[in-house]
Amino acid sequence: MATAGAPPPQPGQMSPDGLWRWDGTQWVAAGAPAPAMAPRRGSLAWLWWLIGGCAVLIVIAIVVGILGLSSLVRNFTSGGYSCLPSDFPVYPGASVTAENETVGTSTVCRMTYASSDDAGTVTDWYSSHLGGGDWQDSVDSSTGVITFHQVSGGNASGEVQLLGAGQHTNIEITLTK
Repeated sequence: MATAGAPPPQPGQMSPDGLWRWDGTQWVAAGAPAPAMAPRRGSLAWLWWLIGGCAVLIVIAIVVGILGLSSLVRNFTSGGYSCLPSDFPVYPGASVTAENETVGTSTVCRMTYASSDDAGTVTDWYSSHLGGGDWQDSVDSSTGVITFHQVSGGNASGEVQLLGAGQHTNIEITLTK
């Protein structure tokens, strides 16, 4: 569209009739839309909220897991998860050191507790607590073993063996149902 003898068109120059514009390489219709601009990128704030929310949930899950596990350990060591019947007397302050339950033709529950009291104190306590209520006992003075059986309709019986070592006593209970 350039005429002879006219200076070369400059980018953005309009044709004399106003219908064309020079883009630097060719004439394009003046009514043609301008080149599309790149779309505006959205904010990434939602991503930070998502990451923060996930981090908070992870921290909460860890705290709940720690509290649950410590509660489970505390219940086990205090005898909360025992194979002994719920009305069976357990020496106060004794902590569980072992637990084993064998199921076959009869069920055998073996619980081992540790106490910081001497064997004489623990023996006296078991003699008084197994000698009343739903339990009846007898003490073999030569071995120190306390045998017991359930008085009511249950057929549970067993023995409590106390192994003293100075001011420390291991309490081994075997109950057969």
